[in-house]
Amino acid sequence: MAYQSLNKRYREQDPREVFAHFPYNGPAGETWEAPFERLARIAKDEDWSFHRQEFKNQYINQDFPILTNYLNYTFLRLQEEDKIQFSEEGDKACFNTGLQTPRGKDIFATFFKNNEAVDREQPDWTLYAFVDSYSDKLEPFHPLPNIATYIEDVNDLVFNLEYDIEPNLDHFLQHNEDRLPEVLQGNIRMAENVINGAIQELKGLIRRNYKIAIPHWYEGNIQLLLPMVLTNDDGIADLALVVERDDVRKIYRGKTMLTMDMAYVDARLITKPADEWLNP
Repeated sequence: MAYQSLNKRYREQDPREVFAHFPYNGPAGETWEAPFERLARIAKDEDWSFHRQEFKNQYINQDFPILTNYLNYTFLRLQEEDKIQFSEEGDKACFNTGLQTPRGKDIFATFFKNNEAVDREQPDWTLYAFVDSYSDKLEPFHPLPNIATYIEDVNDLVFNLEYDIEPNLDHFLQHNEDRLPEVLQGNIRMAENVINGAIQELKGLIRRNYKIAIPHWYEGNIQLLLPMVLTNDDGIADLALVVERDDVRKIYRGKTMLTMDMAYVDARLITKPADEWLNP
């Protein structure tokens, strides 16, 4: 059975779609984020929350929105790759989170079979603990599971400056106009001109700094994220342009544009993005 998410993502979600229950001690003041807070404490220091107010408003009362999204989508990829490991008795499960401790040890998520799942009011598994590779909680798993992989062709990671960018503006402006800065919403002609101007500048920016093109993972493919500075005089990107390489036509197809929080969550799956411009 393929699960739709690692943990419960919304109140009405069918428990059969969810891999594991993540317990927390409500009477002691813990929230549902407590397990993720424990993971953040043992992992290398990283900022797992958004800074821009518009993104904070979408994740009210959440301290680890980037981490919860990262772990969920990492689990889904591991499920595709059949890298979730189970004990011989079938009563324990484990996967590699892709995160490491400050000393460089891999961190694993461990689970035990949820016997209460028979009535289908609970997911099949319950989180046991996040542990590093020294832990005796990993004894049932030999060898230890590997991290999720995304990159098969290193050429996917670098923008080919010989290729042009052809954006699908009709699709974007018809379906995702609400992602545009407010000043451009409702004024399609102005939006087209501003977007086209920003795209013209991109190759010059990439030529000076190849790290501007940030790889991200979407529906089984590596795509690149490029900064779109539409309204800010200080060079801060408003949106991220998603491009996909087409080697037949020797172009990059502009697929859509993402808000900075969406772009960061997608990019973080592969690696922690450098803070060149993707700073949500």
